[in-house]
Amino acid sequence: MARRKVDVLLLERAELGSQSTGKCAGGVRQQFSNEPNVRLQRMSVGMLERFEEEVGHPADFRQIGYLFLLTQPEQVEDFRKNLEMWHRVGLADARWVNPDEASRMVPVLNVEDVLGCTFCPTDGIASPADVTAGYAAAARRLGARLQEGVEVLGIDVADGRVQGVRTSRGDVATRLVFNCAGPWAASIGRMAGLEVPVLPFRRHIAVTDTFPAVSRTTPMTVDFHTSFYFHPEGDGVLLGMSDRDEGPGYSTDVDWDFLERMFETAAARAPALASAGMKTAWAGLYESTPDHQAILGPLPEVEGLWCAAGYSGHGFMQAPAAALLLTQLLLDKSSEIDISPFGFERFARGGLVREKNVI
Repeated sequence: MARRKVDVLLLERAELGSQSTGKCAGGVRQQFSNEPNVRLQRMSVGMLERFEEEVGHPADFRQIGYLFLLTQPEQVEDFRKNLEMWHRVGLADARWVNPDEASRMVPVLNVEDVLGCTFCPTDGIASPADVTAGYAAAARRLGARLQEGVEVLGIDVADGRVQGVRTSRGDVATRLVFNCAGPWAASIGRMAGLEVPVLPFRRHIAVTDTFPAVSRTTPMTVDFHTSFYFHPEGDGVLLGMSDRDEGPGYSTDVDWDFLERMFETAAARAPALASAGMKTAWAGLYESTPDHQAILGPLPEVEGLWCAAGYSGHGFMQAPAAALLLTQLLLDKSSEIDISPFGFERFARGGLVREKNVI
């Protein structure tokens, strides 16, 4: 927006990148079940490939690929259909991988129960810290004001239109507010009298000590049934998994009992990881919607209120394209990729199409 000469004020309650962004695994993938997500993510990958050239800061985007391990017949059927769709929309380098090839790609894997896999070499991992710092510095150079330690306390609405926001440092008059509050997006929505269907869910990550059995070129590997995943991180390995039995909440305390279960799952899928020592662990928040897809665009009930939230675990990877497309929609009244499937109105219409490829 700053590049398009918009007067931008960003209000951050804590520090930039200190919440979900700074605690995420840094994954960047295009292998989604819904076509709009694939199209959005293909654009994001291109932007991350050009990030240093366009933004002036490295993103540490390493295209080591994503390898999805499928262990159930229905998963194989779904991903075979996905693969056809991926090729149709231009994701030509995504391909099917048999268990033997997967074992050669990732030698630590136990593939006894694996029926098939998909792999996309242009997927990978990027640095959340570098991407955040790069965007923040570029925005400031272009005149945007980014204020940290400022909490939004209320949104003033009159005659169905945004008039301003109330903050811990005073009032700001504005006719346009973007709700980019991630797991707290519902709270911001309620300030304007709207229910934005975003719930927070805790997710855990651990990083091992030095572990040479997983090389720096090992792909991000996802055991789709259990949601367990791992990728190289420095000279160790980053591990993550969802606790599907845990309800919504804002706790980011580490549940050490759950981490023990995660390491048991890790040892079953990659037996060599049983000997890995844990260097550190943390928890952060996913921002989930009922269909596991982002809410992008204006909220028609309140003129001037827009949303860019609810990414359901895909916010870091989808943010570059989402920001560009929302800017186009705001200023040009249309965007080069149709983002209407992510519109807020879909919840009132019903018939939601759930994104299935959620970790």
